[in-house]
Amino acid sequence: MKKLIAALLCLTALGAFADEKSEKAAADLLHRRLANEKPEEAALLKSVQGKDIVVVAGEMDHIESVLRATGVPFTLIQPSQVADFQLKANMAVMVNCPGTMPDAGVQRIARFVRAGGLLYTTDWALQSVIEKAFPGTIAANGEMTASEVVPVSIDKASDNLMSSVLLRKASQPQWWLEGGSFPIKILDPKKVEVLASSPQMAKSYGAGPVVVRFRWEDGEVVHVVSHFYRQLDAQGPAVAAAQAVNSFEGLSDADKRAFAKSEGGGTSVGNVESSYAFQRMTSNLLTGKQKRNEELDRTYGFTSTTTLALPSAPPRPAKEAKLRVLERKKDKTLVRDDEGNEGWVDSASLIAR
Repeated sequence: MKKLIAALLCLTALGAFADEKSEKAAADLLHRRLANEKPEEAALLKSVQGKDIVVVAGEMDHIESVLRATGVPFTLIQPSQVADFQLKANMAVMVNCPGTMPDAGVQRIARFVRAGGLLYTTDWALQSVIEKAFPGTIAANGEMTASEVVPVSIDKASDNLMSSVLLRKASQPQWWLEGGSFPIKILDPKKVEVLASSPQMAKSYGAGPVVVRFRWEDGEVVHVVSHFYRQLDAQGPAVAAAQAVNSFEGLSDADKRAFAKSEGGGTSVGNVESSYAFQRMTSNLLTGKQKRNEELDRTYGFTSTTTLALPSAPPRPAKEAKLRVLERKKDKTLVRDDEGNEGWVDSASLIAR
């Protein structure tokens, strides 16, 4: 009954999507700021290809809308396709709420992450994916939020994921909580990092984490409370972004003048800041993944000279797979491929790539 009520609240809220102008304005500021402050990351973001990012469709959330606004290509698949989709370590998978999929899909995601993949999830995927695939890390605390907007504190502003998510110094991004969102309970504080939190959430629902991250073998998981796509207006005075543009960080004077004259200059500064915070976090995640892939390529530095046949995986032609050596025993070697499959192979069949 709780989930039914929450779903009805969520579907009602979908009619109140934040306007696209705010998302586009935030994307304009994102690209201008990246070009000024971190041109190498701007180039990395442009280098992302559609096959690099896999979005799992959902009924209640739309990360694809955020990606489209920022001009980042992606591949959209259905939850039923996850189990048989070729997920490799160099990819990022984003799971929209509710994240419900067959158990085989959850197991496929678990293998993908242990091979080095990046998983980005939201809201009900906490129970439908995270608790099943990565037990003992985080879990729902048993409460459900109301539909509201809360201020969020950045716990690790210097962290690469949360870097430059604020448009104005000392400002607080506002986070939309879907009616029925699951607050996050930290099960392993040594493994799980809290990157952003809400004191208001902690007081109302007994758990304050909003953005968390943890490593899982060679990969990484980032989970956020509520949705990727903001669906309610931010709170506070309805000040046009053009009036606040001079206080925005990382923009040249020419950028500020151009933005103030653009269509985005007329949007609410609160909405733009809220959209920008999420877009910047997402772009930080993707550029960080591109950098991490260079290390993974070295880690998975072997291949097989013969057809590779690992348990629970279809055979792969010689020299197609990237392999990591996990253990050696005489003439046998335990390997993991770049899709997360593991098994013993003849040591003589392995060569450095």
